[in-house]
Amino acid sequence: MVIKVKYTAQLKKTAGTGEEQIEINDSIGLTELLQTLCGKHDDRFHKMLFNEDGRFSNSVVLVLNGRQIRLEENPVLSDGDELLLLSPIAGGNMARLTSKEKAVYAWQLTVPGFGERGQEKLKSASVLISRIGGLGGVVAYELAAAGVGHLILAHGGNVKESDLNRQLLMTDDWLGKPRVESAEKRLKELNPRLKITAVNENINEQNARAIVSEADIIVDCAPLFEERYLMNREAVAQNKPLVDCAMYELEAQITTIIPGKTACLSCLYPQKPDFWKREFPVFGAVSGTVGCLGAMEAVKVISGLGEPLTNRLLTMDLRDMSFHTIHIQKREACPVCGNKAG
Repeated sequence: MVIKVKYTAQLKKTAGTGEEQIEINDSIGLTELLQTLCGKHDDRFHKMLFNEDGRFSNSVVLVLNGRQIRLEENPVLSDGDELLLLSPIAGGNMARLTSKEKAVYAWQLTVPGFGERGQEKLKSASVLISRIGGLGGVVAYELAAAGVGHLILAHGGNVKESDLNRQLLMTDDWLGKPRVESAEKRLKELNPRLKITAVNENINEQNARAIVSEADIIVDCAPLFEERYLMNREAVAQNKPLVDCAMYELEAQITTIIPGKTACLSCLYPQKPDFWKREFPVFGAVSGTVGCLGAMEAVKVISGLGEPLTNRLLTMDLRDMSFHTIHIQKREACPVCGNKAG
């Protein structure tokens, strides 16, 4: 039988490949497979997977067929299984600031608890933004302005006239052309130092795992629950923080999810609401309000500044400017995160 093994970050570098096929004659458990992998690669690979006392390193995340698992479960592997070994990518060598960057970000460098170290963390970070319309476009614009080093933008389709009342990265002269191209052009005008990966697709079952694996943190601005649930699933499986933003008419909600520590989106909304529709009433100023808050949450999570909205849902109604914070709880029976320590 054949097992597909994928690696990220430093494990990819150490193994000399991002993906390999392991052929095995008989059924084996996950522990045996890891031992087989260690036998194939040099001692550096073994040291990344196992501590000196022989115990598996908690810094490596095991994802089997899209679900995070623990080594002690030791499942028996089947033909066609896919194992992803996620090595940590945050907290490594920070990208140093240039004199130009110190000048551009001079005012925010004076924020207590942030400073140059916080700015270096932003520069070193990659952020996935799903949908860069009225909400996600503002998130992208604020993060580009703040100095995040790499934005991954996922949004399919072309600019339409009805986008122009709220999607601030879209312009009238770009009607009929791909949204992500308009967004990339506008963001590069603001910050030419910014790296952008433009994906002309919405998040779906086929691309979710791969796109999420490229990011350090996700900001979910998708209007459809199908996309939101996919990103939530992959965030938990790949141990990636997720900022979930949503709006309707003059109302908006936002929460921050830290896998293994907080409730996830499926804890909050266990079932997709049948009444939810793709098109809904919207003002651009409402999208922009929650977009700014989403960008600030991402900055906080990346840099360690302040206290994110973990296990809390911030709701707002801009008709009367009322804001409320609701404490949310992790569901032990949650099919996505219920088996994770909380």
